[in-house]
Amino acid sequence: MAISFRSRLIILFILLVGITLSTLTWAVLRALDTNAAVNAERELLVAERVFETLLEENRRQLTDRTSLLAEDFGFRQAIATNEEQTIVSALVNHGERIAADLILLMDTSGEILIGTHDLSGSVTKIQQQTQQMSSPFNELIIAEEEPFQLVMVPVYGPDLIAWVGVGFSIDDSLIDSFRSITKADVSLLFHSETQSSVKVLSTLNTNIMQSTATSQSFDSFTTAYIAALENKDWLNLETSLLNGGEQRINLVLSVSLQQAIAANRDLQTQMLVITIFILILALVVSIFIANSFNKPIHALVKAARRIARGEYQHNINVPGNTEFNELGETLNQMQHDIQEREQHISHQAEHDLLTHLPNRHKMASILNQRLSDSSGNSSIAVLLVKLINFESLSDIYGMSIMDSVLKQAADILKNNSEAWLSLGHVGHDEFLVLVQLAPNQPIGGTVNAIKNIFAKPIYCNQIELTLDTRIGAVICPEHADNYEDTLRRAHIAMNEARLTNSCHSVFDSRLEKRYLRKLEVTQRLQQAITTQSFTLLFQPQFNLKEGRVHSAEALIRWHDAELGPVYPDEFIPLAESSGDITLITEWVFSESLNQLQQWQDQGFDLGVSINLSARDILKNEFIDHVLDTIKERHIPSHLLMLEVTESAIVEDMEHAIQNLRRLYDAGIQLAMDDFGTGFSSLAQLKELPVHELKIDKSFVLNLNEDADDQKIVRSTIEMAHSLGISTIAEGTENIESINLLKAMNCDAIQGYFLSKPISSAELLTWLVQFNKSGLNYETH
Repeated sequence: MAISFRSRLIILFILLVGITLSTLTWAVLRALDTNAAVNAERELLVAERVFETLLEENRRQLTDRTSLLAEDFGFRQAIATNEEQTIVSALVNHGERIAADLILLMDTSGEILIGTHDLSGSVTKIQQQTQQMSSPFNELIIAEEEPFQLVMVPVYGPDLIAWVGVGFSIDDSLIDSFRSITKADVSLLFHSETQSSVKVLSTLNTNIMQSTATSQSFDSFTTAYIAALENKDWLNLETSLLNGGEQRINLVLSVSLQQAIAANRDLQTQMLVITIFILILALVVSIFIANSFNKPIHALVKAARRIARGEYQHNINVPGNTEFNELGETLNQMQHDIQEREQHISHQAEHDLLTHLPNRHKMASILNQRLSDSSGNSSIAVLLVKLINFESLSDIYGMSIMDSVLKQAADILKNNSEAWLSLGHVGHDEFLVLVQLAPNQPIGGTVNAIKNIFAKPIYCNQIELTLDTRIGAVICPEHADNYEDTLRRAHIAMNEARLTNSCHSVFDSRLEKRYLRKLEVTQRLQQAITTQSFTLLFQPQFNLKEGRVHSAEALIRWHDAELGPVYPDEFIPLAESSGDITLITEWVFSESLNQLQQWQDQGFDLGVSINLSARDILKNEFIDHVLDTIKERHIPSHLLMLEVTESAIVEDMEHAIQNLRRLYDAGIQLAMDDFGTGFSSLAQLKELPVHELKIDKSFVLNLNEDADDQKIVRSTIEMAHSLGISTIAEGTENIESINLLKAMNCDAIQGYFLSKPISSAELLTWLVQFNKSGLNYETH
């Protein structure tokens, strides 16, 4: 039977509509599947960044908490004095307080003194790091067949005396919490030389792990493991966390493609239902359906492809109130959720979790962007605000209270943020404030504003606390044009404020030159101490009463291969600050005794004077060393004169007198050096066990011309003699001053008129010639 034209037209139209709808529907379904796969890959990349952020945050918290232990005075003293029980107690208490799984203490040579785990597979790597580093670092390690995140922090006292390490186990709870954040499954594959097989920590079904149990090497095991996952339609991302020879840790992040695609099943079902419905209605409203299908499907396909490219900013607008509109809203919600999740992860990576302020990395980006966008007509003041009493308050009230205080401090700064360009938390007790400065605008107003902010007390749990601040300020781009230089110079300015006992300091280029010079001298001084690259010169001392050279003062000199001559007034204060001064003094003491014995063996009745630092005289161990050495080497104690400054005595009067008394009782001669320039009172001088006062050269250089100096010197000599103390005047450079000193009844002199500081061999030659000619002076 012939088919009518109407029927053929209807059939042709239905076929045309059916083919068209099928094609469009297939395109949408494929775009959804593609989008699901792309989103799965994107989730893996985001999950990888989250895992890195999680490890970095763990590292920062571990470093901050371990640094508190490393900076604890009692803990450092216990290490310095080798008080094992105190050390163990401190480590155990600190480990329990921060719920650490691994604790170790390593000395500066790399030997593990105390440890909770066997680190035989990791100790070499840790030792290499401690030899190369002088600041905290972290490592992933495998100890006793278990992966750990380990942070090592140096302990200074004030030199590097040990390394303390704290670690947390990377276990099921960590990867489960990670999965709860990212929704991605985690597999941690690890192996060390002590393991017979590769171990796996995973949030996946154990059947997958069993399928690769026959693999032998770590690489083949990893390959087989990922292949097994791919066979079960898992999309994977592999990352190596540790590749240290025999120790290997790989991270495998997995997302189920079936689940990702299954999320679009409802959309696919809706599309099929709509397609069938439209085909049925095509007989009646074919033109309307054709027009209504074309526009929404085109919009959906375009939107799906845009989402697949990671573009989530544009909403999908589907006209009408049909299933296509619902599909568009669903896709809108899906891209909104994805965008919100990525923004949340990005925010956590760039902000401090405690104060919710931008962290160090974010502030670096903000400042560098500000500097690149700067027009040059204005400057940016960068103020590094340090809460200088935060650590001491933490020791008193604990970290939980101080965390709350830190949040309040951040909130106080944020409440005043209308004056700031930006505000960040860049250190445990440090904030960074960026302020726009108009041309020629002083920075003092901003500094005072911050100081006034913290002048008011903070209340926490009915505790009233006041935070003391110190501010280091840098003006950009005048002082620095990038974040790293800015932060470093802000710390230099802050250190200058500390040294000058000021509340704040603004960076100056001279500070950096001075800082770099001190740093270079300090570094070279460490090497000089190790190699004993010093020399001794001796300046003779002439006894006016006996008319002979009776002693010589030992003076240290240092000529560095790179720095050239470095004078004592520059490197001695640095050695005192670094705590190395006693090592230098011990070398001077040993070399001086060697020369003293040589002089005696060669028939020269000559004593030696040695300068002691303020730190030396307050160290009981050094006093013990001096007494033991003299006893062992049979040195006549009366030939040894130890010179101490007034500052050494004023710093701790009772302790200084106690140690001086030990030397005095042993027969060692003691002299107070630079007398008249310090703060000693006559009452203190009366209590001091000294034999000699050394009149400072500032009163002697122009003695023959300055009547005031003559009065001071004469009264000093008379006062000393009334107390039974002899006197020696340093800085005698002319015969007129010597005649005056002799007339004033001064006991001895020292200065360039006699001789400049010379070597021991030159001193003996000079002494032979001097004994022949004598000292020519006129008696008044």
